[in-house]
Amino acid sequence: MEELSFKVAAFEGPLDLLLHLISKNKVNIYDIPIAEITDQYLEYIDAMRELDMDVGGEFLVMASQLLLIKSRMLLPVENEEEEDPRLELADRLEEYRRYKEISGEMERLSHSADNLVFKEPEPMNFPRIKVENKQLDVSRLYDAFQAVLERRRANAALEPGSFRRVIGRTNYSVRQASARIMVIICESDTVEFEDLFDGMYARGELVAAFLAVLELIKENYLAVEESDGKLYCMRGDKEGELDLGEEY
Repeated sequence: MEELSFKVAAFEGPLDLLLHLISKNKVNIYDIPIAEITDQYLEYIDAMRELDMDVGGEFLVMASQLLLIKSRMLLPVENEEEEDPRLELADRLEEYRRYKEISGEMERLSHSADNLVFKEPEPMNFPRIKVENKQLDVSRLYDAFQAVLERRRANAALEPGSFRRVIGRTNYSVRQASARIMVIICESDTVEFEDLFDGMYARGELVAAFLAVLELIKENYLAVEESDGKLYCMRGDKEGELDLGEEY
């Protein structure tokens, strides 16, 4: 038999040692050559004793379990439907292997985070927009928003983004929606009302954006005009700034 060499400190327990032996012998966890692995495992226990190392109780318990499985494997099979005596151990090893992989990945991510440097957030200031036209009926805005909802509902099954609404629950902020709308408005002199809701599918997100439009109109940051049956959001002058608070 090939001489074995071990780093005792590298093994955190009997399952860790067994995984090492399985990997070293390049065998499948669910098809363990139990006699060979048991002999190698016992050699490791003997090596620990020769070095006057304290053999933990869990290593001895595993040794007895391996010997039991080995003896059961030597008995003739009386029933073909009898469960493989190695199966329970294989399941434990597979579960331990998965936990070990996950813990290794988490450790890697924790070390990589040590090299990251984060910049403190800065406030985002937007030009203040004055409303020149205050004659627009609020009900007209409401009707236009209802039309947006109806079109989103009709196309929900066709839009990949619509599936976001079934994955957990997200809270949408009117303040965040206001910032998004102001970015859109500041990039163009005129924006069609419905275009303010592009990329939005969740009902909560749409409602937050509509409330943001109403708030911006109320605070004189946004002007809305109607032309040819459509609503347009107008960009005003740049006097003053929109205060979005510490969140931005």
